[in-house]
Amino acid sequence: MISSQKGATNSMAAEDSGTDSRIGKGTKVSGKLQFVGPVHIDGEAEGEINGEDVFIAPGAAVSARIAANRVTIAGSFNGEVNARERVELHATARANCTISTPTLVLAEGAQFDGDCRMPRSKLAPA
Repeated sequence: MISSQKGATNSMAAEDSGTDSRIGKGTKVSGKLQFVGPVHIDGEAEGEINGEDVFIAPGAAVSARIAANRVTIAGSFNGEVNARERVELHATARANCTISTPTLVLAEGAQFDGDCRMPRSKLAPA
């Protein structure tokens, strides 16, 4: 299920930044995904994900290259994250990845296996 909280659009790219997009539990998507505004992933996704705020929920499984302002991981993630502002791993996060971000927050219990590069300033837009 790909849904939008505003309007009845099934588009993967939201038309305004106030719209939240969602990849529902039980849904599997792959390819190049572009979002304007926040995206909440409860299902499975693979490929490339570009957006402003990306949230990977507990129970979600994502294998991708993510470019976003802020990324929050609470589920399972494999791949690469380039966040211009912040990456946060919740206690339920299971991440096997490479992270590039100026701010990294790891909650107690989060599992992170990979590399992290932390530039002193915000990353340039991808």
